[in-house]
Amino acid sequence: MRGFHFSKFDSSQEGKAPFEKLLDVFMQLLTYTSGDVGEALEWLNQLDKEYQLTDGEYGIGDFIEDLKQKGYITDDNQKGEIKITPKTEQGIRKKAWKKFLAN
Repeated sequence: MRGFHFSKFDSSQEGKAPFEKLLDVFMQLLTYTSGDVGEALEWLNQLDKEYQLTDGEYGIGDFIEDLKQKGYITDDNQKGEIKITPKTEQGIRKKAWKKFLAN
């Protein structure tokens, strides 16, 4: 017998591209990790394994490449780290401000 998995419909995710869906989660994780990109990506990877956030067509590697291409993260070759850009910092502040105003 095959089981079914039902989940609550989230209208805020309807029609979003895979990148946009993952970006929402990634930005939230960056808040929890105080901007530590490496740790946020580790957490995202774990969430992906548990909740199948990605599929065979678009994976975490694709997401990371898109983050770089779209200017959300950058490689710091001197330190061997990945860092957030001012664009990402502004996005985090904007989300925090919206959340503050909603309360």
